[in-house]
Amino acid sequence: MYTKAKIFNLALGALLLTKRISDTETDTSTECQTLNVHYETALLATLEDLDLDATSSQKTLELRVTAPNDLWLFAYKYPTDCALIRRIQNSAVLKDTRSTQISRRVGLHVGEKVIFTNQEGAILEYISDNVPLNSLSANAGLAVAYKLASLAAPLITGKAADKLRKEIKQDYVIAKAEAQEHDRMENANFDDDATMSEFVEERIS
Repeated sequence: MYTKAKIFNLALGALLLTKRISDTETDTSTECQTLNVHYETALLATLEDLDLDATSSQKTLELRVTAPNDLWLFAYKYPTDCALIRRIQNSAVLKDTRSTQISRRVGLHVGEKVIFTNQEGAILEYISDNVPLNSLSANAGLAVAYKLASLAAPLITGKAADKLRKEIKQDYVIAKAEAQEHDRMENANFDDDATMSEFVEERIS
């Protein structure tokens, strides 16, 4: 459904411009060049902010070193395509609760970004920066376009940017909420009360 050019054109529409871009790599207009400068940041920021199940991936982490310090048993390499870590997967549960979450911490080890955890053979659930644009829902794609428009507004619209950015940010909040609701509906899982509520789980334990 979505392409980079379509997201650029939605961003231009949000900026109240009639210009349209057919090829984001060959168009030499100021508008296209400005959008290209901000595109990667807008996409990553939106994927991170939305944190959708539909955009999540799994990866077996590559071990960097065992016993990296006195606090953790393992340090794994931080994936180069990672926009957001969601969790270290626990095969026994579908969703994290406080009692089932596998502890982890992102930090540096000998100058390299790593994920510290006590989980052997860790599998990461994360949001990749390589999410295909055509996999985004209608509102998720709109959110990317609004974020892009907001970032690019000062250079494209000049003095009129402040008021316009406020309106675009409001549109972004709505698109974000609708994208997250769509994701929730598509990924509905019905768990028993002990899984859904830590309070109930504590009472019956």
